[in-house]
Amino acid sequence: MYCSNCGSNVDDSPFCGKCGTRMDGGGQAQPQRVAYVREKSEGLAAVLSFVWAGLGQIYAGRVMRGFGIMVLGIVLWFVAIFLMFFVVTAIIAVIMIIAFWIWNVMDAYKSAQRYNDVIRSTGNRPW
Repeated sequence: MYCSNCGSNVDDSPFCGKCGTRMDGGGQAQPQRVAYVREKSEGLAAVLSFVWAGLGQIYAGRVMRGFGIMVLGIVLWFVAIFLMFFVVTAIIAVIMIIAFWIWNVMDAYKSAQRYNDVIRSTGNRPW
């Protein structure tokens, strides 16, 4: 029997030896759909989140989390600007913004890593 996908001669095996197409009992090929899913760059996710909070998470496919981090970042900036008017709390405001930015970049990096781990193990997008 011959594979109807590539035309090569196929013995009684369930798959074509040349193209890997699954064969049904009557010798007809059942084409398999292959979806190529690209991995995400962890470095690019971190850089995007460094430039603007939440962009790295959106790039890694966690859109709602990215928008939430964007809103949280904007709120924190307004709070920090308000706290800058008071001398004692200015240091707290700066520390708060720096800690948020570091967490944001690390979260984007780890989100891209988790995305790639799931792609490698299952072949499907995680979220």
